[in-house]
Amino acid sequence: MQNYDTLPMEYKVPTAGVFIDIDGVVLYGGKPFEWSKDAIHTLWTNEIPFVFVTNGTYSSANLVNTLTEILELPFTNDHIVVAPSPCTALIEYHDRHVLVCCQDDSIDLIPELGFKNYITIPQLVEVFPELDFVDHNKRKLLMKTPMTEERQRAIAEFKPIEAIVLLGEPINWECALQILMDVLMTNGDPRSKFKYVPSPHLPIIACNRDVTFKGAAALPRFGHGAFLECLEAIYAKITRNELVYECMMGKPFLITYEYATNQIQRLAKPGQKITKLYIIGDNPEVDIRGANQYKESLVKFERLREHSGMHSNRSSRRNSLDELELHVTSDVESILVCTGVYNPQNDLMFHLRSLFDADANIEASQDATIVEDSTKDLNNNESQMNDLNSGGDETSLYSDSSKSSTPDKPRAMTLASVRRNDSCISLSANGATDELDKKELHKALSRKNSFISYFDNKYNIPDLTVDNLMDAVNHIIRNKILQGI
Repeated sequence: MQNYDTLPMEYKVPTAGVFIDIDGVVLYGGKPFEWSKDAIHTLWTNEIPFVFVTNGTYSSANLVNTLTEILELPFTNDHIVVAPSPCTALIEYHDRHVLVCCQDDSIDLIPELGFKNYITIPQLVEVFPELDFVDHNKRKLLMKTPMTEERQRAIAEFKPIEAIVLLGEPINWECALQILMDVLMTNGDPRSKFKYVPSPHLPIIACNRDVTFKGAAALPRFGHGAFLECLEAIYAKITRNELVYECMMGKPFLITYEYATNQIQRLAKPGQKITKLYIIGDNPEVDIRGANQYKESLVKFERLREHSGMHSNRSSRRNSLDELELHVTSDVESILVCTGVYNPQNDLMFHLRSLFDADANIEASQDATIVEDSTKDLNNNESQMNDLNSGGDETSLYSDSSKSSTPDKPRAMTLASVRRNDSCISLSANGATDELDKKELHKALSRKNSFISYFDNKYNIPDLTVDNLMDAVNHIIRNKILQGI
């Protein structure tokens, strides 16, 4: 890795870097949005380094192939950061016998992360089939299956579990939850008889805390975070203790942003230094919270470095990433898109703003109508005075067949008055609709938790909200033109 601090200042060209979420930002149900390809190509042609930072647990090679095919650009593994990517830095666990919980498409990722001695939950069930006792059909089959010598040997040679790695949500949650509880309660050895709750329990490394993610369905789907909620609740219910994680990674946790920052610097051209980070996501609880917390931690770190005189290539603040050289900036901007988990229609503040804007528009239209009437009356009076001053017959002012013979009689309908009446009709209709909206909103507010509280935490509030990824990229390009980065 280059040592950027030894480069002369004139060769440290400032540039921006971009972290981009995938599901709900680039892809929707595995398919790209209509603007995704143009947006990514815009960043590529403008030589702005970017990294896809996802809480998915796919193999990097598979994800690179998928994105390369969809977006038609020559991506490499350096363009990808998945939730468990920082596991590569947890070298103290690489040689331990670990139990891995994931789906089949994540199996190839396990050795990629550095784990050499692992067993999956289905493999563990093959050795101890009696642990998977929820399925009634399996239960009946187990009762009829005699113990074999091969299975007896597998049980005798079984090496106890030393750590648990939760890569992603499994398929059969009830089986995985039961097996994980068995391993935790027996301190890694299902052959042992339970005596007491081990304390501390086995180290648990977990990835991806997303409770939901945006798929092809109208509502977000359950993610790995929902599975973790179940595991934590069951462990607390049975043991009356809290489940503690040795390390939690993926967004919104700092370790993932530190890892991605180190990676995006490698994508920059030689001599370039990332001096601003844009972080684009669709989930306020995950993407935006992580971005804002990362920005806060970088500001604190920068202040600490200034006061203590630390060298700028100091290793990471986290022990798990000691070997990484982080060249960070505290200039971080979070951008929320409305194409994924965040849906303005479920946002209470969106509805309140809409009602406020509707009231403001009505008042503005009414004010404009009053001004228009006053202006026209003033013009008519001036016209009449001019006619009088020019010697015209006073009665000629009303001689037109479209006008009344007396000043007090209403004038004939003019185009201006038609427009004015139409405006009043429109305002009246909008007012009726507005009243209905207010009644529905009042009913919703009278019920508990009718809306999703996206922004009840200050860290969930983005620096910028845009419609989609293309709008976010256009914002980045404008800033590059105006600010030079």
